[in-house]
Amino acid sequence: MEDWHLRFGITSNCNFRCKYCNSHNSHSKDMSDKDIKEILEAAIENGVKKIHWTGGEPLFKTTITEFMKYAKKLGYEEQSITTNGFFLERKANDLKESGISRINVSLDTMDSSKFKNIVGIDALDKVLKGIDKMLEITDCLIKINMVVMKDNIKEITDFIPLEYQEKYNAIEKNNKYGKERIIVRFLQFFPCNPNQSNEDGQNFWVDEYITEVNILDELKKIGEVSQIPRKNIQGDNPSMRYYRIDDKITVGVLAMFSWKYPCGSCHKLRVSPQGNVSVCLNDKEVIKITDTSLEKKKNIIKNAINKRESIIENNKERKHFRNNLGEFRFGKVGKKVNIDDFYEMLRNGRGRDCNF
Repeated sequence: MEDWHLRFGITSNCNFRCKYCNSHNSHSKDMSDKDIKEILEAAIENGVKKIHWTGGEPLFKTTITEFMKYAKKLGYEEQSITTNGFFLERKANDLKESGISRINVSLDTMDSSKFKNIVGIDALDKVLKGIDKMLEITDCLIKINMVVMKDNIKEITDFIPLEYQEKYNAIEKNNKYGKERIIVRFLQFFPCNPNQSNEDGQNFWVDEYITEVNILDELKKIGEVSQIPRKNIQGDNPSMRYYRIDDKITVGVLAMFSWKYPCGSCHKLRVSPQGNVSVCLNDKEVIKITDTSLEKKKNIIKNAINKRESIIENNKERKHFRNNLGEFRFGKVGKKVNIDDFYEMLRNGRGRDCNF
C-alpha cells in the first residue's frame, strides 16, 4: 500500500480575514480532544504515517502542539502544518519539540499595506519574524504559498528568497532537504469562497485571475526556468509542478484552471474541522467520524482508504475526483458550475486576455 497521509483540519477558526477565503465565516465548535486522539490512533493503525495539520488556522488552536506531541509518541514519521504564520514565533519552541518537519506559510505579499488589505490585519512583520525564528531554531523545510492575483503578480520576484538561501544554506546542516530551506510556491487564485458565486464575487475573481503562463513569464524575468520532477521535493504534492531558476532556486506552481492535475498519485485522507472524513476536496460522500467509538473510527478510515485505492486502480488516468469541480465550490448557494463554465466565465469577462 502507498504511504497515506492524514490531512487533519483541527479547527475552522482563524484570526485572519483573507478576502479570497471562507474560513472566517465558519465558526463551528472544534471536535473534542478525545475524538482528535482517537482519530490519530485509528489512522496510524491503518497504515497512515504522515500528518498535515490544517484549519482554519491550526495554530489558533492553543493545544495543537500537545496533539502533535501525541502523534509523535504514536509513531507518526512526519508532521507538517499549513499556517498564516501569525503564531509561529510564539509557538516556535513547542513546534520544534513536537517534531515538526515541514511548514507551509501562506503569504501573498511583501507590502505591508497590501498585506493588511488582503488578510484584514496589520501583521506582515510578525509573520516574517515567525519564519525567521523557525529557520533559526529548526531544520524544517519552509514552503511559502503565495496566492497569485493580478493585484500582486508583479511581486513574484520579491518572493525569490536569495537572501534566505545565503543565510540558511542547508547543504551541510540539512542535506536531506537538498540545498534550500525555503521553497516558494505560486498558487493560481481559486474561488474557494461561496460568496464569489454572486455577481460581485464573480467579477472579483475574473478581475484577479491569472494563468500558469502569466506566472512563468514573471519567473522568466529572473532567469532560465526549467521543470524538475516532483519526486525531488520533500512533501511532494501531485497537483504541484516544480521548477528551477538558473539551477539555483526551486519554486512551485499550482495552476488548477490551467491544467487538469492528476489525482491518481494522491493518497490524502482528509478530516475536516467538522469531523467529516473524505478522500478528496471534491468528494461528496463524506462520513462523520466524531462522536463514535475508536473501533468505528478505525473502520471508517479503513473503508475510506479502500475506496480511494479502488478508484485509483480502476481509473489510473482520472484527472479530477469529480468533473463538476465548481459544484463543490458554489453548490452551497444552489449554483452548479462545472469547470468548462469557469473557463467560459473567464473568456467572456475581464480576464479574457489570459491565455489558457
